[in-house]
Amino acid sequence: MRTGFYIALCGAFITGAAFAAVSGRMELSISLALGALATLCIVYRTAVLPVKAIRTGMDLLKSQDFASRLRKVGNREADEIVDVFNRLMDTTKEERLHNREQNEFLSRLIEASPMGIAICDFEGNIRSSNPAFQSFCNLIPASTLATLQSGEQKVIRPTGSQVLRCSRHHFMDRGFKRPFYLVERLTDEIIQAETGMFHKIVRVMGHEVNNTLGGIASVLESLSDIHADDDLLHSAIEGSRASCVALGKFVKAYSDIVKTPEPVFENLCLADFASSEKPFLSSMCPPHIEFRTEISESGVCIQADPVLLERVMVNAVKNSIESISSRYGTKGRITLRTADRSIEIEDDGPGLSSDSAAKVFTPFFSTKNSGRGLGLMLIADILRKHRAEYSLASRNGKTTFCIKFQFSHNQM
Repeated sequence: MRTGFYIALCGAFITGAAFAAVSGRMELSISLALGALATLCIVYRTAVLPVKAIRTGMDLLKSQDFASRLRKVGNREADEIVDVFNRLMDTTKEERLHNREQNEFLSRLIEASPMGIAICDFEGNIRSSNPAFQSFCNLIPASTLATLQSGEQKVIRPTGSQVLRCSRHHFMDRGFKRPFYLVERLTDEIIQAETGMFHKIVRVMGHEVNNTLGGIASVLESLSDIHADDDLLHSAIEGSRASCVALGKFVKAYSDIVKTPEPVFENLCLADFASSEKPFLSSMCPPHIEFRTEISESGVCIQADPVLLERVMVNAVKNSIESISSRYGTKGRITLRTADRSIEIEDDGPGLSSDSAAKVFTPFFSTKNSGRGLGLMLIADILRKHRAEYSLASRNGKTTFCIKFQFSHNQM
């Protein structure tokens, strides 16, 4: 209303100035013209500048320029609008800065997380992932993630030295469920649980069985002496004593696993070590099994305990021999191979299923009818103390036990 009044007043001044000029009253005409000019200035400040400020503010909002501010125009109502707009811009800028800092922090946290994180689109296809998840990609079968339902988790053993837990979850994005995957390494926790369980069983077996066997063996020895003249009874007693001895050895074999010594590390050249072990490992093989070596001459050295490492290789070769010998009447070949920081023992035995390969390093698991589940567990214990990665898998008619050491340096 005020702006309309000033516009009407300006029109009156202009009309009066025109009539005064026609009637020859120039002084009055000039005065009325100056009044009209002053009124136009007031109209400009009360109407044009506020509209211009509002238009400038709209342009800033469209361009998302939250750093610029509007100036006051000298009009009370317009200045109130300018103050509200500037406060709105300050609040928006602070919120955007806070969100950006929070997003940057979360992004860096996800990048540095040891847990694998993969975010999918609404159709379930992976669109982004952190470095930890990318390092697990070669270990996780594609079917494992594809079959997971929201909220479901699955523990897998992709290699002998790796235990992973995969889970699928979702979050709400624009009103829809957006899935994501988490992959967590459980190797240390699983190993500690398995080792604790194994030690507890061994302690119970060692205490209960050995105490019982001691008393039984003493009674059988006395009975054997008393009935030495009765051949049939004496033979039965001696057979019982032999069973006690066998059971005692069985318990001792498990107890020996617990007593695996700590490694004494020394600088060890893989090529020289493999060459020195070749005669002994070759002598273990029966005539129908050929033992070969493919030794790299790279001169790579590792930090390892040669005594414990020899025990690992002996057990691995022994398992290969037993695997090949399980196929009666067939010949076989075992190959010892070194390359860079790795040792491989390969055989052409019947091989392992993928399910068995994932369990062979767990306590008490064996693919042999007479097996006790000790050999590969001993190997795994020694290699973990060397901080080495290990795996056992069958592919293309070959079963390969692979050991890869983490630390090495070239021999000078």
